[in-house]
Formats: sequence, structure tokens, C-alpha cells
Amino acid sequence: MRLPMPSIAPKPCSVCRRLVVDGTSRCDEHKVKAGAFADRSRGTRHERGYGAQWGKLRAMVMRRDGGICRCAQCQQTGAVVRADEVDHRVPKHLGGTDDPANLQAISRACHRAKTAREAAAARGVGLPATATDGGGGRIFAGYRQGTDLKAGFSRAGVSEGGVVQ
Repeated sequence: MRLPMPSIAPKPCSVCRRLVVDGTSRCDEHKVKAGAFADRSRGTRHERGYGAQWGKLRAMVMRRDGGICRCAQCQQTGAVVRADEVDHRVPKHLGGTDDPANLQAISRACHRAKTAREAAAARGVGLPATATDGGGGRIFAGYRQGTDLKAGFSRAGVSEGGVVQ
């Protein structure tokens, strides 16, 4: 009796090197989960509106803002932090546009914290005061300890009374 030939030769998982027989590059443990950053259903950066035109607009906003983080917390505290990214003040999914008035240069840490606050607000939950990052480091309201000039609630957008800005 003959066994059927596999249609694709097994190859090692790109993460752990276990053999994968389904024709993909990752084993079941390391496959990209739905909704994750690399999920194909999100579409390419061009399909999401971040193509060449966005690159030019991004460069213009970075020049306009002098490469300095312009988030509300940095502006209120007077912190001078190098901007790495450009952010929509009003997110696109809430009706924000690519108008330069709706864009700001922002540091990676501030952008992550702002995105986390927006996601928490959408879920109707508050942001925890402290958490761990899984590697032993503590995160204060979205900021990893020791990575920013000024960390804490005011920097994370929580004003007096616990209101998320």
C-alpha cells in the first residue's frame, strides 16, 4: 500500500525551527493571531492610507514641529522629547483626517500611551496605575520606568480626578 505524497515539503518554523507541514512559515504556536499587528486582514500600509503621500505629509509635520514631541502631556510639563512618529490628534476611526492641523509629531512612548488610553476608553475601562512589562520592568500608566524624562499620571494623560484627557 502506498502512502500519499505530501503536496509541500515540511520546512522549519521561522521562530522555533519545528517542522511545519501546512505550507506556512510558522508552527501553530507562532502563527499570527487575528487582529495582531501583522494580521493580513489589516491590509498593507498603502491600503490603510499610509503610502507615499503619507510619507511626504509625515515629513512636513516632523519639520513643522521641529522633531519634538507635541503631545499634550509633554507640552504641559515642558518636557523636550525627540519625536519618532506622527499621530492623529483625533484618530481616523473617530472621524479624524489627514489634515495637518490634526497631526502632531510624537515620541514612540507617548504614542503607545495615547493609543492605550484610547483603546481603554473605547472598552470603557480605566488605565491601571502600574503594571509590569513581562520582563521585570514596571510600567507607570503606559510608560516604561526610566525611558522618559518625566513619568507618571500627568504624562500619561490622567488629570486630577482620574479623568483621561
